[in-house]
Amino acid sequence: MNGKLYIFGIGGTGSRVIKSLVMLTSSGVKVDADAIVPIIIDPDFANADVTRTIEQIKTYRSIRERLSFNETTKNQFFGTAIENVVNDYRLTLKDTKSKQFREFIEYSILSKENKALASMLFSESNLESNMEVGFKGNPNIGSVVLNQFTDSQDFIDFAAAFNPGDRIFIISSIFGGTGASGFPLLLKNLRGLDSNMPNSDAIQNAPIGAISVLPYFAVKPDEESEIDSSTFIGKTKAALQYYEKNVNGGQSSVNVMYYIADDRTKQYENKEGGVEQKNNAHIIELASALSIVDFASIPDDDAVLVCTPDDNAKIFAPNSLFKEFGIENDVKEVLFGNLTQTTRDILCYPFTQYILFSKYIEEHIKKALYQPWATDNKFDDAYLKSSFSINLKKAVKSYTEWFKEMADNDRSFKPFVLDVSDSNLYSIVSGVKPASIKALWAFNKSGYDLYDAALNERHKSLPKKLTTEQKFMELFYNVTKELVEKKYKF
Repeated sequence: MNGKLYIFGIGGTGSRVIKSLVMLTSSGVKVDADAIVPIIIDPDFANADVTRTIEQIKTYRSIRERLSFNETTKNQFFGTAIENVVNDYRLTLKDTKSKQFREFIEYSILSKENKALASMLFSESNLESNMEVGFKGNPNIGSVVLNQFTDSQDFIDFAAAFNPGDRIFIISSIFGGTGASGFPLLLKNLRGLDSNMPNSDAIQNAPIGAISVLPYFAVKPDEESEIDSSTFIGKTKAALQYYEKNVNGGQSSVNVMYYIADDRTKQYENKEGGVEQKNNAHIIELASALSIVDFASIPDDDAVLVCTPDDNAKIFAPNSLFKEFGIENDVKEVLFGNLTQTTRDILCYPFTQYILFSKYIEEHIKKALYQPWATDNKFDDAYLKSSFSINLKKAVKSYTEWFKEMADNDRSFKPFVLDVSDSNLYSIVSGVKPASIKALWAFNKSGYDLYDAALNERHKSLPKKLTTEQKFMELFYNVTKELVEKKYKF
């Protein structure tokens, strides 16, 4: 696509999917856009899932700003540009901090009649709900609070930055409060944007994709919590009926709608929000991130991205396309071989390259500074203490932790044996037997010895004019690419 892809991540699920997308692009999976621009919408400012995602984005950008990507470079790690148009990647919602819902709607000054109406629409528990930790599975609250999207300066900044040719993608869950209410409201505001807003025509007619994440986890019962996962299915059915009438047709339609769910639902601790809401990464979030990759890959001239006249009114509406995600086999533990061929083509090589890169940085690099590839390019102790190297260590540590979390979930995604020994390093891909490399430099070598031999062999051909950081990334990208292509057949 030509242009930028603005990604609205609504609620905790939205943040976790954006984090998965950052992991994809870190490993070299290409998002076909000039840049991705994440915008998180979540009133829970202390939500650990949100803060982890924002930290991951900041680390990614700190690394990428020291690198170049052009016709003379081959490295694809951190290859997709990430930009920011709002404060700290979050769209600020007014009057939600340290307030109960009762205060937000100014219940105390309502007329007697309006108080009676509010009491019909909202329970006493709803009215006393602290909005600072989100809407806790109550879309009726979220629909009121989130209907202020376009009033914020952050939204105006987004509109001012938007250009014809840019696209929008919306991530939300359908079974909670923030996502279920936020998605249709945001879509309605985008499609019906006030003409006084900057670039209103470009935004109204922009191609919009969205993924609605159906239940894929549960929470443990807790009488003191307002979140009850036994209501997830009922809420999902109700929301789907609403979406059928208000999201999937007419003026407020999406161009491409993705759906995903899992009937294996691991129970998490029942945390209503804040710093304690820190869910393990899940394959559903990874698959949801792949929907963004898919949406960006649709050609600009594809008919599905074009708005056409609606038969029932003088408006323009998208020709909505609906997509789902699936795996080849219904298994508890998903390996690369259980994915469809299309998904394997996207993930196997970049994931394996980057996991080998991560393992080397975490486990071996300090032991290898005497190797010719390091000494000849001045990759020494001082380099390892540079801000670039420190950020790189943070990034790869998060990457391996991300896979550990997915492996520990249900359903688990476990493509790698992360605790593999040094001597069996290339047995790291679960269910795939590594081949031997027939080359003189590789003779009788295994583990990190083979890795170092490849680095020593390939560093000689690095262009001399590259920066130190660029040389480092070029070298490791080229070597991991060679190792993966020669060792594995996916």
